[in-house]
Amino acid sequence: MRSLRLGYWRIRYGREFERGGCGGRPVRLVLVIGCALLWAVGDFQPLFGFSGEGGESDLTASTNPTEEGERKRLLQLLEEQGMAVSSSSPAVRLGGYVDSAFEMNFINAPSFNRVPRFVAPTAGGGSRLARGYPLLPMRLADDGIPGGGFNLNQLKLWSEKALTAENRWDAGFRMDLMLAQDAALGVPDFLAGAGTSTSSGLGFNTSEVFLEQAYAQFQIPIGDRKLEVHVGKFAAPIGLEVLERPANFNMTYGLFFNNVEPFVLVGTQFLFRVDDQWTVRGGITDGGFNTGRGGYPFFGMVDNSVSGLSNFLLTFNVDYISPDKSFVSTYGMLYGPHGTNPPGFGTSPGMVNGIFYPGAYAAGDIVSGPYNSPGTYMEFNDYGIWTPSFVYRKRLQLAYELIGGFYNNAVAPAGITGLGPATETALGIFPLFPYSFGYGGPTNWMGAALYQIYRFNPLVSLALREQWLQASWNSYLEGMIAPTNIYSTTITLRFDLADNFMVRMEYRMDWGNNMMNYYAPADGVPPAEVGLSGNGLVGSSSGPFFFAGLEAVYTF
Repeated sequence: MRSLRLGYWRIRYGREFERGGCGGRPVRLVLVIGCALLWAVGDFQPLFGFSGEGGESDLTASTNPTEEGERKRLLQLLEEQGMAVSSSSPAVRLGGYVDSAFEMNFINAPSFNRVPRFVAPTAGGGSRLARGYPLLPMRLADDGIPGGGFNLNQLKLWSEKALTAENRWDAGFRMDLMLAQDAALGVPDFLAGAGTSTSSGLGFNTSEVFLEQAYAQFQIPIGDRKLEVHVGKFAAPIGLEVLERPANFNMTYGLFFNNVEPFVLVGTQFLFRVDDQWTVRGGITDGGFNTGRGGYPFFGMVDNSVSGLSNFLLTFNVDYISPDKSFVSTYGMLYGPHGTNPPGFGTSPGMVNGIFYPGAYAAGDIVSGPYNSPGTYMEFNDYGIWTPSFVYRKRLQLAYELIGGFYNNAVAPAGITGLGPATETALGIFPLFPYSFGYGGPTNWMGAALYQIYRFNPLVSLALREQWLQASWNSYLEGMIAPTNIYSTTITLRFDLADNFMVRMEYRMDWGNNMMNYYAPADGVPPAEVGLSGNGLVGSSSGPFFFAGLEAVYTF
């Protein structure tokens, strides 16, 4: 449940600024009437106020007894003058945050238009010094930029008309708008998408816009219980981490969020609370990850199919909260009877003379691939968060996440048969095996993660994250050379300097099989367009790769 994943953040940001509306000083009659009308609609709160649910500003909540008495006096004055007063409207809450950071990846980054050198393998098993642009597909593109610099990660704005707690018919909505660099995570729904097979989706700048969520929500009473229905675009109901960076335990996104989990889906979702401990969720969505419609803009095709067959995902979740609220867990499942799109398989394609070759540019499962064929897709996820009651002042939190899945009948083309190692080396085709000979069959993946969070005091806390992710031949992991085992460890020091201002420092290390790729020419430039042959991938490295960052978040 989304609220479970956001719970830790909301506990940390649980206080409210109680600032008034129009005030109680004597003013002119027109201002009195204006204030009264505002109050008649609902108590006017500053848009940058901070509520008890972590940055949620309730525009109709009453906060001050004195102001409430003044409100009644003004309403009485209007009634005496014969002016009708409308009844209070349902609450519409507004909120958001700004997330900025300085990030440093300690890899040989291009500078002043100079291509860095690296140790490249040869067909004979040796090595040579070559030039190539680095790319870290195991990290989300924003977290894997070579070198260092300042990032405006996210400007998040949201509004919501929540459903009533009463057991009756009701309706509302939720809208989340994300701007800035992380908004490009909405590939291919962001502004730089070209809708073609060569579209790299590299529009990572502060002008990106991403409609993360936009759905209507309905409440239907069933006996003494309620059924909740969401229709539209919503956060994918799988995985511990969420797109909102400040709501996660760590500053950077983990291996699972980047490589094997969708961010958002489009469709319908149902939620039924069995009792105070158990909740069941289910739904049906388009088969496309992170898109407004399943097929767009995968290779310019606006559809919702894989090889002509309907492409839908069925979702299922079971949520549990212990009676003492010390343990929460969610089991989630995605099932696509005819597959899903994306992900692609192996690595993203490069095109030479109208032929796709594996091994070119890729950066996680938000990049589509042409190798999908109809087949059963399933993904399973289970995570839990435990706050031991025996720890002093409940300062310790422990969390885990398990993930696994498979996709049948994913087949890569025959590759470039008939070329010897020398020719392949000359063309820049790397790696030579297995892509040069082609392969087919199913793929599978699995992973495990542990989290430890300790609050030293209300100001300082420490979060640790350890992750492992594996994928077989015909790999699910976009941009990585199969088979793959990836390991990652992250340490994050957090400072809650105010109720609505947080700073985090983070250090991270990743290592594993062929995790970083080197391309010539640069990522996003098809080799054929600059007179080169081959697929652009000229080398790889298994690390370790290091990251350091400093993040500041202001919530309003």
